[in-house]
Amino acid sequence: MKKIHISGKEFVWDDPSGLYKACHVSTCLKNENGDLLTAYFGGTKEGAPDLGIWLSRKIDGKWQQPRRIKYMYGFQHWNPVLHRDGDKVLLYYKVGHGTHDWYTLVTESRDFGETWSESREAVPGDHRPRVVTKNNILVADDGRWFGGSSTEGDLDHDCFIDISADRGVTWNMHPIPFEHRYLPHRGKIEWEGIKELWMSDPDIVLKWDGIIQPTLWQSEKNVFHCLMRSSRGKIYRSDSTDGGETWCQAYPTDLPNNNCGINLVQLRDRTLVLFLNPVDVNWGERTPLSAVISEDNGQTWSEYFHLETDEGEYSYPYAVTDGYTIDLTYTWRRKKIMHCEITLDEKG
Repeated sequence: MKKIHISGKEFVWDDPSGLYKACHVSTCLKNENGDLLTAYFGGTKEGAPDLGIWLSRKIDGKWQQPRRIKYMYGFQHWNPVLHRDGDKVLLYYKVGHGTHDWYTLVTESRDFGETWSESREAVPGDHRPRVVTKNNILVADDGRWFGGSSTEGDLDHDCFIDISADRGVTWNMHPIPFEHRYLPHRGKIEWEGIKELWMSDPDIVLKWDGIIQPTLWQSEKNVFHCLMRSSRGKIYRSDSTDGGETWCQAYPTDLPNNNCGINLVQLRDRTLVLFLNPVDVNWGERTPLSAVISEDNGQTWSEYFHLETDEGEYSYPYAVTDGYTIDLTYTWRRKKIMHCEITLDEKG
C-alpha cells in the first residue's frame, strides 16, 4: 500500500487581513512550467454582500498578492472552479444570494490568469447551478467533459452530472437517483463554525436531506464513478456503466462525512486519493482534514493520513495532479488558503 508524503506546505498569502476578513472554497490549477493558479471566494464572511472571487498566481516559485477578479456588491460570488482547455483557462463560479438560488457563470483567461474576459452564463438562459458546484471537471478518455453539480432546495439536496461533448459549449444533465427520507432531527449541531455559513439556523439546516458536490473519476471505457457529501454521516457513491448517460441509485460507503466538501484525484496508475474530514456526524466538526488511498477503484481505503488535526476549520480540499504529484489547496480556519505538494511513496 502506498503512503502519502508532503513535500511542501505553505499559505497562498501570509497576511490577507487587509484584503478580506474570511475566505473559503479554493480551486487550483498547474501549468507545464510548474506555475500555479488558485481562486476562492473572500469577503466579510460567507454570504456577505461583499463576497467576491479572489485569485493568486504562483509564478517562478513565488505567490503573487491575491487580486479580486470578479465582484459586484450585493450579488454574492461563490465556489470557483478552474479548468484548463489548451492554452485557455476557464473559471466557473456561482452567483446568487444563497445556495438555493445561485447559478453558474464562466470567464476565461488566455494569459494564465493575468487578465480575464467578461463573464457569461455557463448555460445561456439557465439559472440553475449547472456544470460544477465545487469539484474538478473530469476530461474523459473520449474527450468529453464531466462536471459534478447539485441543487439545494428547502428540503431536498440532489446531484447530477453535466456532460459536454463540445468542450463546454453545451451541456446535458444526467441525474443521480437518491431516495430522500424525512426523519426527526434532534440534538445540536456539533460544529461551532456553523455560524460562519450563509445559513446557520439549526431548525432549517437540520431538515436538509440529500447529497451534493460530486467528485468524479473514470475506471475504464464508459465506466464512471462519483463520491458525494451527504447529510447522512457517510460519503455516498454512484456509478455509470453506459458512458455517463445513466447513474445508479446513490448508496452509502463506509467513509464518514460531516456534510462538508470532499475531493478526489486519480493518479496515472489508477490509484485514487481522497481528501475529506473523517467525521460521521451531520454538521460535525471540520477537523481533522485527512487523506485516504484506494488501489482497488474505491472498494477499500487505506488508513487516514491527517493533514490538519488542530481545533478549527480545515475544509473544502481541492486537488489537481499530473499523474504523479498532487497539488492540494484547502480552507485554513476561514482566514487563509493553504497549499500542499504531495507525492505517494511505496510503503517499505
